[in-house]
Amino acid sequence: MDNKLVVTFSKTAFLFGLLVWFYVIAMQIAHPESVSWTFTYWLRIRMDFVGELAFVISLIGFLIWQFVTLKK
Repeated sequence: MDNKLVVTFSKTAFLFGLLVWFYVIAMQIAHPESVSWTFTYWLRIRMDFVGELAFVISLIGFLIWQFVTLKK
């Protein structure tokens, strides 16, 4: 697989995971009761689980990005 493609996907995963994580944090600050809310109407996953999953995705994306760019 091309390094540029891996870097692009890992940067995208890092950025979007981080943005979703920030969204969940902002919702929990603004509405503390939002922890038990579902993320969307059609996706019946709790907001706290979405935040945890987004954090892990952003962490993995960041680590892959750093690992690939470090090998150069």
